[in-house]
Amino acid sequence: MVSRRIAVGLVLIFVVLAVLWLFNTVLDNPIKTAGVVNNPDETGGSVTEHVVEITANGFSPRELTISVGDSVAWVNKDAEEHWPASAMHPTHTVYPGSNIEKCGTSEETEIFDACGGILPGESWTFVFNEAGSWGYHDHIINGLFGKIIVE
Repeated sequence: MVSRRIAVGLVLIFVVLAVLWLFNTVLDNPIKTAGVVNNPDETGGSVTEHVVEITANGFSPRELTISVGDSVAWVNKDAEEHWPASAMHPTHTVYPGSNIEKCGTSEETEIFDACGGILPGESWTFVFNEAGSWGYHDHIINGLFGKIIVE
């Protein structure tokens, strides 16, 4: 009888934890579920924000096709810090105008480089105004790569 009560109690705890996890990861943020959010811009047009999640397994999606003017938000869902930046390591110069040497300057917001680690639960967003195929990497964790294709 006691072991049955323990089993029922454990099942109830598991169900409560599962519901809390579902609410926290899916229901409280439409960006997390849809992956794309359309927001009106100043001209009445639409700015599309795409989401790339960063986990211990890398970037998801690893390759993303967007339109010129769209933004991509990298959301750190890992327990470790991550730093998305334009290829090639260590200079970050493949995306036009980008260069790690511009981090900490007035040009920092215009380069494809987070210019530092994104802490767990935080995000960094970049607007892609140049068409092309843009490889990127994690400057902190070796071996994590992705690609943004801008049409």
